[in-house]
Amino acid sequence: MDPQMSSEQLAWFFAAAPFALGIIIFVATYLAKRGETAQTVPIGQSFACASCGRRGLREHMTPRLHDGAVSWLCHRCSH
Repeated sequence: MDPQMSSEQLAWFFAAAPFALGIIIFVATYLAKRGETAQTVPIGQSFACASCGRRGLREHMTPRLHDGAVSWLCHRCSH
């Protein structure tokens, strides 16, 4: 009995191994992700500071009312 692999067996092994590993990774990823639902997060509206132009979220800005209009100021310019 010859314990060595023939060149055909060796070529088949190296040809099939990446394919088999790819299928295993694909199946594992599918099983891990199949119960998840897509969550869409709305993009937060940002406002520019009326004085310096720095952008920030509405919660981080200070509104300034003048003549019926609203301008938003950052925390540095509102002082």
